[in-house]
Amino acid sequence: MKPNRNYVTPFISLVFLVVGISGLLMFFHLFDGYTEVVHEILGLFFVVCAIFHIILNWKALKIHFKKSVFLPALFAVLTLSAVLVISERMYPPVDLQMMDRIVKAPVNDAFRALNINYEEAAAKLKEKGISVESARTFEDLWKSNNADAEEIIDLLLE
Repeated sequence: MKPNRNYVTPFISLVFLVVGISGLLMFFHLFDGYTEVVHEILGLFFVVCAIFHIILNWKALKIHFKKSVFLPALFAVLTLSAVLVISERMYPPVDLQMMDRIVKAPVNDAFRALNINYEEAAAKLKEKGISVESARTFEDLWKSNNADAEEIIDLLLE
């Protein structure tokens, strides 16, 4: 089945608009928690639409690739991407730093930071087959039970 411009163009345009707006909202921390899922899922759909767009416009795109502006644009985008990734690694956001500290904290302290009663949490985790007894840190808790830290936190915060 060949992609059809009548479908691809409206979809890529509208998805681009929603991904762009949700990205701006995330950048300015407006409606935090609501925009992230829209941005991530529609971002994946945007990639699919972009692939169809490239297929539909391959002849025209090949002409652009041959122009002298393509390589400098490619270099600029790759450089900017590398700078952003490196700066994120050097100066991680506060939420990632907090998550890292909770994960490395003793289990009691992690539960306290999450405002969770230890006994209730242990019972809730035991129902799901996750043992708290042998874990010293929150990280031990998820590693020794072959679980993900966010999965356990989500389970506890239900």
